[in-house]
Amino acid sequence: MNTRINYFLFLFLTLFLSGCVTKMAKEGAYQKAQWETKALIKNLRENKTQSLNIDIYAVKNERARFEISAILGYQVASLVMSPTEISYIIYPQKTFFYGRNSETAFSRMIDLPLHPMNLANIAFEEPVRGPGWKCALDNLGWLSQCENVQKKIRVEWLGRNEGQKRVVITAPQFEMQWQFSSPQTEVQFKSELFTLKQPSGFKAIQIN
Repeated sequence: MNTRINYFLFLFLTLFLSGCVTKMAKEGAYQKAQWETKALIKNLRENKTQSLNIDIYAVKNERARFEISAILGYQVASLVMSPTEISYIIYPQKTFFYGRNSETAFSRMIDLPLHPMNLANIAFEEPVRGPGWKCALDNLGWLSQCENVQKKIRVEWLGRNEGQKRVVITAPQFEMQWQFSSPQTEVQFKSELFTLKQPSGFKAIQIN
């Protein structure tokens, strides 16, 4: 009799805890956050590899800022975006891009046909959005992967541990290993954080 009671108690606790994890994963525990991340990006076409630090400041589904620097510390790029507008600076090229946000908006920075706001979605563990994308959950209700078969792009969430995670993005000529630290969620962002201006001496290019 005691064995049967212990079994049902164990089963109840397992189902209850699994339900809590699923609820947190699906609903999201925070609306805005800041991450420190490291990325290893491989350009398979040119056989080149680049290691970057990427700091992310984001409000879910609304706006995001990415500060990208090389491992040695020098600035590579700054990017600010909303679902409909984007602007970014590529410092080595002394260029400032601005205009409509779309799958091709930052093709001059990364060879990846993905709407830039999906990078923020990945950080928030939200599904990748857009035509042709399908996502799957693991047995605890966490996102495990999103894939676009037609474009041959896959996003996988791996190695979660107390807020830390590893994300792998693969495409025909591109691979990105993306390591996230635990998010800072008690943050207050000033509105000017999500504004990017053309630096003096930089060429401005409008994105159509």
